[in-house]
Amino acid sequence: MKEICEYQRCFGCGLCADICAFGAIEMRPDAEKGHLRPVIDSSVCSDCGRCQKLCPANREPVYHENIITYAAWRTNPNQQRGSSSGGVAAAFYETAIDLEMVVAGTQQNSRMTASMKVCDSLEEIKSFRGSKYVQADTRGVYRKLTEALKAGKKVLFIGTPCQCEAAGSAAGRMQDALLTVDLICHGVPSEHMLLDYIAWVGAVKGKKVDSLSFRSEWGVEMRMFSSGKKIWERRMHWDYFLHLFNYGYIVNEACFGCPYACQKRASDITIGDFWGIGKAVPFEDPKRKVSVIGVNTEKGKKFLSKCKTLTLVEREWSEAVEGNSQLRAPQEKAPDHDLFWNTYRQEGLDKALRATVYDKVSARYKKEYPMVFLKSKAKKLLGKS
Repeated sequence: MKEICEYQRCFGCGLCADICAFGAIEMRPDAEKGHLRPVIDSSVCSDCGRCQKLCPANREPVYHENIITYAAWRTNPNQQRGSSSGGVAAAFYETAIDLEMVVAGTQQNSRMTASMKVCDSLEEIKSFRGSKYVQADTRGVYRKLTEALKAGKKVLFIGTPCQCEAAGSAAGRMQDALLTVDLICHGVPSEHMLLDYIAWVGAVKGKKVDSLSFRSEWGVEMRMFSSGKKIWERRMHWDYFLHLFNYGYIVNEACFGCPYACQKRASDITIGDFWGIGKAVPFEDPKRKVSVIGVNTEKGKKFLSKCKTLTLVEREWSEAVEGNSQLRAPQEKAPDHDLFWNTYRQEGLDKALRATVYDKVSARYKKEYPMVFLKSKAKKLLGKS
């Protein structure tokens, strides 16, 4: 077998490697951007065609119209701490465990990158908290998912839209026992790029970075730590990696043509940040981060009715679509996308940054940070008085 799907359409979901009965497929970083892609060992491959048949890139998505939309957050503020937004995913995991379901989610691993795992305990799902702006290693997750389904278990799967599609493909005729929840996805950078950026920040600061997070109380933010001490703190538009991610430089090539980046959804439930809420129709701000929940199937609606730890306020799906570009169309490539990558391959990350986004992001940081810092200080002083 020469290829499983067209190279430019490969999502890197890892389904093919997980379902190959002969162990002929391995996910390896590609030479283009470092994303995980399947490599076939022709000496082992039986050419059965199962991987091609089940590959999400070779199948037309089955879309669902939105049934109902909610703004959502944890009713108990203590349960929302540590969550990226309104704490919806954590509430879903907890509900699923209470219902004796098996759950699949993404954790930040010891390498500061991401990997998916399948579990069935409240203790294990704690590792799923927080955003991970990087492609996840899915080795073993689809195999364990199908094993659970065959054992008569119901499964909750939360992941990117293409990962949800892969989970559904793996489930096959056992679809009724699988609930898929897709995260509104902006695309995925490779772990190779993230690790390179971590090393770059470490070199700039003269420290070894040993942990990071992509969210803070404020929102989207890159924070890196060395021996417990924070050495890097940059909001979305002040951080070079997050700028590259947000403006079409470092996501997987397939993300630029993502078939799931549209109003209609292929999963049972869609969740994400509720950007732009209240702009057109008034919304009483709960003074906490708010998520959007888009219910797409009756199965999803039934599950949500059993989730009792969320405050739900009905909104229009069009409001979520208006506030989130990824519910309208895939991300577009940056005009100097190719310049970045050509420079990166020849001269490394530092030169690639300086040839493209470094001056713009640095200028924004120098202009905006002092004002934000002073406002933060003033707020703390007023709070103490």
